[in-house]
Amino acid sequence: MLSSHAVPVDQLSAPATESQDAMPSSPSITSTDTAQAPSVDDRIYFTGSGKEYFRIWIVNLCLSLLTLGVYSAWAKVRRLKYFDQNTVYAGAVFNFHGRPEVILRGRIISVIFLFFYHYVYGLSKMSAIVIAVALLFMLPLMLRGALRFRLQNTSYRGIRFQFHGSRMRAYLVYLPVVVVFLLPGLVTVLYPRRTTWLLYAFLPYLSWPWLYAGMKRYQNGNFAYGRLRSATTLGRGNFVWPFVAAGLVILLATFLGGLLAAIFAFVIGKVWGGILGFVGSIIFAYVIYLILGPALQTNLWNLIWNATSLPGIQIRSALSMQKYVKLQTKNFFLTMLSLGLYRPFAVVAAYRFRLEHMQLTVASFDAAGAAADAQGSAATSDASADMFGFDLSW
Repeated sequence: MLSSHAVPVDQLSAPATESQDAMPSSPSITSTDTAQAPSVDDRIYFTGSGKEYFRIWIVNLCLSLLTLGVYSAWAKVRRLKYFDQNTVYAGAVFNFHGRPEVILRGRIISVIFLFFYHYVYGLSKMSAIVIAVALLFMLPLMLRGALRFRLQNTSYRGIRFQFHGSRMRAYLVYLPVVVVFLLPGLVTVLYPRRTTWLLYAFLPYLSWPWLYAGMKRYQNGNFAYGRLRSATTLGRGNFVWPFVAAGLVILLATFLGGLLAAIFAFVIGKVWGGILGFVGSIIFAYVIYLILGPALQTNLWNLIWNATSLPGIQIRSALSMQKYVKLQTKNFFLTMLSLGLYRPFAVVAAYRFRLEHMQLTVASFDAAGAAADAQGSAATSDASADMFGFDLSW
């Protein structure tokens, strides 16, 4: 969801509209759109299963391979529809309305950019500069377009979400990110013998906590449900400590891995000691990754959504770090042991876990007014989302 730079369904979802937003089949769920949302706390939950999603996943995988990736756009629509239509809150489900042709267009553009970046970028200094300038100009607009497409094609109770972030703000937020990622490659092409300059080119990566905060402020502070616009209290310094802590853990793991390799080399000889030390370092790195990755994700997720709200609606996230680490560790090993076949079950388990630990507190929700606004702008939203929207995620 908020994955690729859109605010996904498991992150309050991105919008869509029609009467299909009603729960398809469950005696405890109403199937009609209501004009008034509940005024009590209610959990979000997922009614799908790993077994159901496995059937969708395996068909999507086979057809995508047979069509050399072309079907992947239709596969993504099937996947998003399945997850949205099985995400339930207050008796109604979310829905996804995106067209696979638009997703395919975004992927073709992405492949073209990747081709030029990987195969043309290093041919000459001039080609590197031209491609870098093109990326600096296009990527912020494309990332904003991806947000708009994802949100304007997701709905709840027949009302679509919207994204109101401006183009100027998109440049202010995403341009520094693009510069940080392009700078090392550009320095390598323009100054191939200046190794010291290349090291300096990686220093801007230290600004990632502030860049990440800027992106999340832009994303979570500019979406809307009908006429209810979101707000966020995230500050630019909110993510410094989580990323610093993660960096310190990585440095410690690297030091201990090197120490382990040195000990093996000293005790049983350089050759076998080096091999065993290398293998042990890889295993140790995976263990750190399995703990650090989910721990950082839960910390960031809780920070982002506990600082986000809409008028009359409070969002609360209480992901348990310990339980999520345990879940993702189990998912990792079962996916490895099954040669990847457990992957859809792992995706469903992680998605359900995140939803079950989120809560919406609805105090005042003028759904009728929101619906009137949404219906009045539905056609325009559909057209603009399809014409100017891109979907860059896979």
